[in-house]
Amino acid sequence: AELNRLKRKVYLMDATIIPLCLSVFDWAKFRSAKGAVKLHTILDYDGCMPSFVHITDGKQHESKIAKTISFPKGCVVVVDRGYVDYAWMNVLDSNQSFFVTRSKSNMKYTVVKTFQSEALKDNGVLQDQIIELDGDAKKHYQGKKMRIVRFWDSINKAEYEFLTNNFTWKASTVAALYK
Repeated sequence: AELNRLKRKVYLMDATIIPLCLSVFDWAKFRSAKGAVKLHTILDYDGCMPSFVHITDGKQHESKIAKTISFPKGCVVVVDRGYVDYAWMNVLDSNQSFFVTRSKSNMKYTVVKTFQSEALKDNGVLQDQIIELDGDAKKHYQGKKMRIVRFWDSINKAEYEFLTNNFTWKASTVAALYK
């Protein structure tokens, strides 16, 4: 229900590996003795209907396919960290589209602002910060700021870090989008 209030198109993008018999599908080389194709899919959150499907060989990286897709202005694109490519995320941001993804464990950044609120902890939100990327990532994202939301998932007993370029949603909405 919380996501319906966004009044924006939400797209969920992911890829999955489909193993194939290499002796039959010799074009689908994945690893030395394995064959596979990768199914790249974008689901429209309204009704969870595919709005894009593309099949590549199993070695094709997700972020390379993502760069070939244009998303409508104002939409929300939700991806896992396999899609984290700061130059592509900058394109989304420049087109006034929003992204929600998980941060990479080796991501280097500087905290610009930390939001303090006891209300955050009620929804599983551990921390809500505005950050600036460091190093090459900063160049690729053109020095713009990003938001990082740390969230405790009580069902899976795990902590997650989400990145977004939206600074107005509640922190719990960022987590709900990825979930």
